[in-house]
Amino acid sequence: MDLNRIRKKCIHLYHLRCLDKAAIVLQEPGLEQQARNRWKLCRVTEVEGTKIAIRMIPLCITLIFCGVVSAIGDTYFLEQAKTLNPKVGRLKVPLIIFLWFYDQGRSLFTKYFVKIVNSIGGPRALRGRYISPTGIAVGMAVGILCCVIAGLVESKRLKNVESNGLIYKPDEKVPMTVFWLLPQFLLLGGLDGIREWSVKDLVIDQAPRAMIKYFGFLVTTVFGIGMMGSALTVHLVGKISKERSGISWFQSTLNTSRLDKYYWVLGALSTANLCVYIIVASVYRYKDVIIAEFEEPEHEETETNLFQPEL
Repeated sequence: MDLNRIRKKCIHLYHLRCLDKAAIVLQEPGLEQQARNRWKLCRVTEVEGTKIAIRMIPLCITLIFCGVVSAIGDTYFLEQAKTLNPKVGRLKVPLIIFLWFYDQGRSLFTKYFVKIVNSIGGPRALRGRYISPTGIAVGMAVGILCCVIAGLVESKRLKNVESNGLIYKPDEKVPMTVFWLLPQFLLLGGLDGIREWSVKDLVIDQAPRAMIKYFGFLVTTVFGIGMMGSALTVHLVGKISKERSGISWFQSTLNTSRLDKYYWVLGALSTANLCVYIIVASVYRYKDVIIAEFEEPEHEETETNLFQPEL
């Protein structure tokens, strides 16, 4: 997408009106002297951009749990794969192939989602107002499905472990093909692919033009916090499970752990997070975007565009 072709209207937002004071020109001292002090006099676009940034914070916070779910792909999913039978006939399949399946799921889910979006058509403003937020919700729903399927597969693995007497034999392979993990890797790729595309599209539509790249860093940071927060989630779930049942769901080996219950807890928390996101996205006030055939803005901002005190 060519950012130079996007021209955004600077519309006065009526919420957070306390920030409007930063753009009010006082009678004393002179305008030039006020303009030199950027902490006391700001442009209208800067004030309106700050309002937009503050309003987008709740949307960004709901993305944290997407990072928590995404983190299980590089940790527990691979640990599960190490315990399963990696052979297809006489051929031993390297575990790195599941990272390739993850990338394929990420690419395919995003590709077909974008095709559906493009087939809908309509003005760009509608895409920014409905399609991008809906895409984030779809990504979260795919993440919930991923957690549910991962829990079911882990339950099946634990039943095989128990029936074959392998609970205290963590070094022996479970007689269950490793390709049972394929759906959860594909769905995890779908979560990350759709989420990344939708968030990027939403930021380009809604963020102030001068702050788009900074919002990109902000979203990456928020998602990274979620991935680091997965360790905190494991700690809390383990502590709570030990207090309630006397045994933590996380033991020294996967065969003695209850990873399936952890996946279902993640699915439940992801569902709650999706509900919160839907509420936040519904009350969020979206702004329109106009596609311009030229690179220059419609008009240059001057001192006359600053808010004037009412007489």
